[in-house]
Amino acid sequence: MPVLAIIIGGILLLGLAVLALGWSARLRRESGLPSGQVLQSDVGLGTPGKPLYSLRYGLTGTPDYIMQTSRGLIPVEVKPGRTEQEPHESHLLQVLAYCLLLEESEGKRPSHGLLRYSSDTFKVDYNRETRAYLLSVLHEMRGAAEMAEVDRNHEMPARCRACAYKSVCEQSLWQSDAK
Repeated sequence: MPVLAIIIGGILLLGLAVLALGWSARLRRESGLPSGQVLQSDVGLGTPGKPLYSLRYGLTGTPDYIMQTSRGLIPVEVKPGRTEQEPHESHLLQVLAYCLLLEESEGKRPSHGLLRYSSDTFKVDYNRETRAYLLSVLHEMRGAAEMAEVDRNHEMPARCRACAYKSVCEQSLWQSDAK
């Protein structure tokens, strides 16, 4: 009798394990994340992800996820409130910027990044052409910023605290809090 109970218990545990694996795979598919290990997450509670920084390009940012896949590191940006059929250009540029930052920090160019809307996941290729486009947009933005006086567009000290320009911004709420 005890052997039969052990066998039945083992079969039940095996069945639960199979169900858990199926549920896990379903959640992974629905999340839009690729197969691989999450190396860094800037989503949810806990310690925020470590910002990536490029002195060369004067750029800093923290992707929602950095995934280690069989093809290398992949940045993932999640926009859960978005349901559009096509991604916004600013979101594509944000993912490309994370690819550039990973390339700078790791010394290896990611093949792509991912942009996750609630309705779809978009693969954002990172190659010579998309990299050159990103750099041209950054150059254009810097030129426009030098030509015009830029006003802060928010009233959130936490946003200022996370800004890469807080040390030189005359309108920083964070600096005014620290004084």
